[in-house]
Amino acid sequence: MSEKIYQGDDFDAKVTKQVEFYFSDSNLQTDRFLWKIYEANDGWVELKTILTFGRMRQYRPEDKVVEALKKSDKLVLSANNESIRRKDPLKEFNELKNSRKRNTVHIEGFPKTATQEDLEDFFNTKVAGNLPEEKVISSIRRIKNKSTKEFFGVVDVEFKSTKDAEFVLNEMEIVYPTGLISKNDEVTKKDVLKKMSLLTFQEMRENGKRFGINDVTKRKNSFNSNKDKKAKKETTEESVVEEETTKPAGSAESESAEPAETSASAPTSDETPAATESA
Repeated sequence: MSEKIYQGDDFDAKVTKQVEFYFSDSNLQTDRFLWKIYEANDGWVELKTILTFGRMRQYRPEDKVVEALKKSDKLVLSANNESIRRKDPLKEFNELKNSRKRNTVHIEGFPKTATQEDLEDFFNTKVAGNLPEEKVISSIRRIKNKSTKEFFGVVDVEFKSTKDAEFVLNEMEIVYPTGLISKNDEVTKKDVLKKMSLLTFQEMRENGKRFGINDVTKRKNSFNSNKDKKAKKETTEESVVEEETTKPAGSAESESAEPAETSASAPTSDETPAATESA
């Protein structure tokens, strides 16, 4: 069955945004497949490889993709238009890793039927415009079961700035599909999604605690518990995120996660650009 070719008027913008995301600070060093190629070729990646990624198969013909990418101010094409790389050098890995964790909010309670496109639309239209600083979102990771690909209703959202992440954490509530709601507004408690910083979530997980009741945790909510219970970690608890948008056809799955967190049976996630990042 042939891939459906995208024919929209925003073809150039969609192509540019997607490929810029692949090479972004938020994604590149956590995408093992892409990073290995990047390191081995002084930053250059063949365009034919990029075009095999899941989200790029809808963009054809290749010469139209090339013309779109020439408009990017973050990417550079080779002289023969066959390879592409970042324009600016990457920041140091640990600096990027720490920044991503500081700027990421762990959110639970989305409908399991919500698609990646549903979540992108929600955060772009109902959340990003209300942020106090950058008003864009770097990435959305949809946590799924790695073997069944079932979405758990859990999302890790990386904001462009720490100020925006703290604003969502401390001053607002998230209601799906309504959007951001002030904590001073009246809202039914059951409609409010549970959220915490990714750093806090990882610390709780390491201490054997759980946040919320869902198919990831399968345990009683201990978010507000003062008991220091040491629980046995289940393989389905590990929040490894999978970058399915950069998985070439016929290749091993490309993961977007710290190497130490890799687990064969761990939950996985989608990750796509929620908005074009500013330089």
